[in-house]
Amino acid sequence: MNFLNDLLLTVIKGLYSVINNYAVTIIVFTVLIKVLVMPLNLGSRRSTMKMSALQPKLKRLQDKYKDDQEKLNQKMQELYKEEGVNPLGGCLPMIISMVILFAMFYALRTFANEQLVRQFLTFYHNPEIDPKTLVEPFLWIKNLWMPDTPFATFLPDVNSLRMVDYTVWNQVSANLAAAGTIPEALGFAGRDAMTAYIDSVVVPFVSSEVYAAHLAPLAGLSNLRFLFWNITIYAEYNGLFLLPLISMGTQVIMQKLTMQQQTVANPQQAGSQKTMIYVMLFMSLYFCAQYNAAFALYWVVSNIYAIVEQLGFNQYFKNQEAKAATAEEVGI
Repeated sequence: MNFLNDLLLTVIKGLYSVINNYAVTIIVFTVLIKVLVMPLNLGSRRSTMKMSALQPKLKRLQDKYKDDQEKLNQKMQELYKEEGVNPLGGCLPMIISMVILFAMFYALRTFANEQLVRQFLTFYHNPEIDPKTLVEPFLWIKNLWMPDTPFATFLPDVNSLRMVDYTVWNQVSANLAAAGTIPEALGFAGRDAMTAYIDSVVVPFVSSEVYAAHLAPLAGLSNLRFLFWNITIYAEYNGLFLLPLISMGTQVIMQKLTMQQQTVANPQQAGSQKTMIYVMLFMSLYFCAQYNAAFALYWVVSNIYAIVEQLGFNQYFKNQEAKAATAEEVGI
């Protein structure tokens, strides 16, 4: 997984060197990845259609051999072989998509940590700079490396900086020192040294007037209790919670389009699919709301592409069926 994370980071940075905009880079990168795996998705769709066509036959076998599981499995395997169907044929693209999803999560979290440390150190050593010039905006989002939500500030806070590994602090500070942005690099020997630095340097600066002004909550909207969480709405909030909501909406559309193409004879399997929809909805909301907007943007673009691809596949197979029907009519 580390190799894949590093590879994705390298590709993203390479694209950024050409595009010079991280949001557009993520969009382009997402589309490129989806185009590369499209042949696998097409094969998966064919496999799914074949399996759906077999459902009536499978149902008859299940009814006939319901009291003999071994015989049922044997007859099902014979049917699959006779029809040239692999029941697992649709799984590979899903597995690949999930691997890429989690690899992108870790890659973009790593990259976000680097950007947040860069923003803090640059502002700390150059407090006369307008901090809005240090962040990466995108449409309504002020800082692509913080969550798209009014419950997060656009500048990194102490909690987000504490979560960064000490090696990232060392690497980023070394790059900034080499560029002349800060006077010298940090050389943390371990996590304890980083924690001491945060307590003695980061916390006082974040609490100072020059920084704290950008972390102020809206009057009367701090530490609000919601279920198990305390939330605060900030005056200079980072986003409008649109990407998390869009991720949920596109997730629903994508799942419904997928289910329309499947005929499920087994009620238990149908129940599992519905459960999976709710699990994915929760995942999309949680990850897109809790973590950086860059990852939420990747998730949303992936969903939108999947919807367009599914609609394109629908039209493609519809045309194929029409051609087959025409050929049959003229006796070809």
